[in-house]
Amino acid sequence: MICFDIAVQRPTILIQGAGSLGAGITALTGASGNGKSTLIKSLAGLIKPKSGYIKQDDVYWFNKSEKIFLKPQQRQVGYMPQGNIIFPHMSVLQNITYSKRGDEVLLARIMERLQLERYSHTKAGKLSGGEQQRVALGRALYAKPCILLLDEPLSALDWTLRHQVQADIVDIIKEWNIPCLWVTHDEEEAQIVGHNHWYFEKGVLKGTQ
Repeated sequence: MICFDIAVQRPTILIQGAGSLGAGITALTGASGNGKSTLIKSLAGLIKPKSGYIKQDDVYWFNKSEKIFLKPQQRQVGYMPQGNIIFPHMSVLQNITYSKRGDEVLLARIMERLQLERYSHTKAGKLSGGEQQRVALGRALYAKPCILLLDEPLSALDWTLRHQVQADIVDIIKEWNIPCLWVTHDEEEAQIVGHNHWYFEKGVLKGTQ
């Protein structure tokens, strides 16, 4: 279980949010600049909040009063950022094992489940958009995450690919039985993928209760 209660000062707005993330997908929506990416980057350790805490069970990742702030590599987070999220000149295997946290058994499971075995030594940049998204998801899973953070995971795909990749990601998250925060600007997508639905309004996280 990931629990948090944080405030993050951005140039034009104060982002505030409190909630908890258990197994399953929580969809997060809201207008651009309202806090979606700020929250996900704070959980990943890429942004240091102004105040509050973030913890996994009883272990604090961030605690302002206790002066605790774990770096991204110290947190068990699988993070898929928005945009170009693979290393195009590296092979599929090199991309997936980049975190160095997993093992051969986990790697074999990921490659089989994501149907990437025949592309093991192919440079990731030569794959289709949907295949590249699977590589990015494989890398996130290889990190042995206690939570998956997906920032607009389907935004780079055309409409013909979105529904298939969306279904694949949802199925895999169910199989892994871990918490997932799925950021999207698409309300329909949020309703389809999310067991829970949070949203930002004027910098304040809502829907967590």
